[in-house]
Amino acid sequence: MQGLMLDTPGSHRVTHDQLRALPPPVSMGARHRPIPHWELVDALIDGAEDQGWTVEGSDLGIASHGATLFGTIQMRRTSHGNAVWEPGRETATTLGFRSSTNETIAPEGVAGERVFVCSNMCFSGSVFAFKHKSTTGLSLPRMISDGLERFAAQSERLQSGIIRLKDTPLGDADAKARIFDIFNSPGLLPSRLLQPIAKQYFDPAASEPDCQPRSLWGLNNACTRSIQTLTPGAAFDAAHRIGRHFKLGTN
Repeated sequence: MQGLMLDTPGSHRVTHDQLRALPPPVSMGARHRPIPHWELVDALIDGAEDQGWTVEGSDLGIASHGATLFGTIQMRRTSHGNAVWEPGRETATTLGFRSSTNETIAPEGVAGERVFVCSNMCFSGSVFAFKHKSTTGLSLPRMISDGLERFAAQSERLQSGIIRLKDTPLGDADAKARIFDIFNSPGLLPSRLLQPIAKQYFDPAASEPDCQPRSLWGLNNACTRSIQTLTPGAAFDAAHRIGRHFKLGTN
């Protein structure tokens, strides 16, 4: 299953080799040093492995005629050569990231968990910038190292948050109140997602087992399923707003 949300016109999945084949990005000024998409992905993978993560796969996509990159990298933590992994676990640790070569967005990342049974992406509540601007003086390895340190801390808090959601049961009245709170919060989710979320939570299909738990975890998954109909940038933002709403990745 894939975790990247790229269901809108003008965006499409690419391979690592296809990123390399894109035309070199054009500098937009004397101090602008655009990071080629392939170079950023290479640095993320190398940096993760240097910090003891095993990279198990990636999912990459571009939009805006190739100027914008969205991606996820699936990883597992290793310690002293041994994988720290739970065989029965239903999620995979994921680094979500985005960047652009035209200064529309800075390189940013977020800790995530990909739910195996679907393409849901559960993000922690905070997006961290790898660096605010792409300048001629940037050190890409240092930028990545600093970002991955924040990712490691977030991913640990995210796992604790997921356990809390699973352990918080919801009655129907409580679930309705929670859904009202989501759409009563300005800017959290578009109002057109109200009916899809209510449908997925209260009447989940057999193909939506992640929405079946009568708990905050089931409601969170109904929300993360619904945002896959948004544009890539809007979906990225909505995913971490939902994570923040459910207090994922926070102390």
